[in-house]
Amino acid sequence: MVIGLFFVVMGILILLNPAVLVAMVALLFIMIGMGIMAMSWQFRRMHRRSESQFVNWITRF
Repeated sequence: MVIGLFFVVMGILILLNPAVLVAMVALLFIMIGMGIMAMSWQFRRMHRRSESQFVNWITRF
């Protein structure tokens, strides 16, 4: 119910002010970028002390 209310409020905000949608998309891209950077940093840390061929294969690229 709370999630449904959240979507209704977001829908009304987007109808009233379309810039909200642009801001949400921008925040989505920022969060995805930060997640990719954090993931690559963690894989680099794992690569130094890992004996796993899978981790070494991923961090090679």
